[in-house]
Amino acid sequence: MKCFLSKVCVFLIFLSKTAYAENFNVDYNVYVSGIKIGKFNWSLEIEENKYKTEINLENSGFVSAVYSFNGNYKSSGTFYNGKFQSSQYQQKWVTKKQKKIIEMSFDDYLIKLFQDPLEKEVARLNLYSLFQYCDPVTSFVNILNGESEAKTIDGRRVYVMKKVGTNKKGALTIEIKKYKNIWADHNKNDLKKIEFHLVEGNFLPESIKIYFKKRVFGLKKI
Repeated sequence: MKCFLSKVCVFLIFLSKTAYAENFNVDYNVYVSGIKIGKFNWSLEIEENKYKTEINLENSGFVSAVYSFNGNYKSSGTFYNGKFQSSQYQQKWVTKKQKKIIEMSFDDYLIKLFQDPLEKEVARLNLYSLFQYCDPVTSFVNILNGESEAKTIDGRRVYVMKKVGTNKKGALTIEIKKYKNIWADHNKNDLKKIEFHLVEGNFLPESIKIYFKKRVFGLKKI
């Protein structure tokens, strides 16, 4: 009996030390007013207590002849007690006329914010007092993982993503709360809300709608 119990204990210890790992990768088409304008790839890797996620966005379709763009968004950090916390974030956005880079580093607080081109305005709030804020991709991942809200900084703004329920079409809805512009005196909110559909067994959404200014950007899984 003692021998049997000792073997069970060894087995349980082995299980507790086994690495947890999940990988997700989804491709989407991007639409505005029913017109396809781009492709969007989203990958998420979780291994033990760490994660990294990357989004790649580029133009496609006939609009490419008049407007070309590509974006790359990378985030990495810790995964602990079912919550994702940013450590590093990098965003690159490139068109024919401009290139913008944002880089942020976090511990419990924001510890670095770099922009190229350099922002000439003075920050309207104390950036380094922001406690347990995440980059926008990590915030959305936390909502997908069951959090009801996520404090967010994207380099231009700070806000809270708040899950408010399901709309008439069955889409989960995130509203943008406590919105503040970092580099401007006004707090006009360009990002209105995000809607998304989930399918059982898939962590990343089947479709996403982003209400930004007067436009709706739709992402549909390929």
